[in-house]
Amino acid sequence: MAANDHGQSDAEAARAPAPDMGGEAACLLHRVCEECGRLAPGREDRCCARCGGPLPS
Repeated sequence: MAANDHGQSDAEAARAPAPDMGGEAACLLHRVCEECGRLAPGREDRCCARCGGPLPS
């Protein structure tokens, strides 16, 4: 059984999950509440779930 560059057999490499190409933006400041500092969980949130303050746009 031949191994690839990562020491895996071809069968192991075929079963491995594909790398996640998505992810969070490098800067999350647009999701931090200016009033209390809480990070909004959703990308589309417009107000803070904790204090109700507006999120930066």
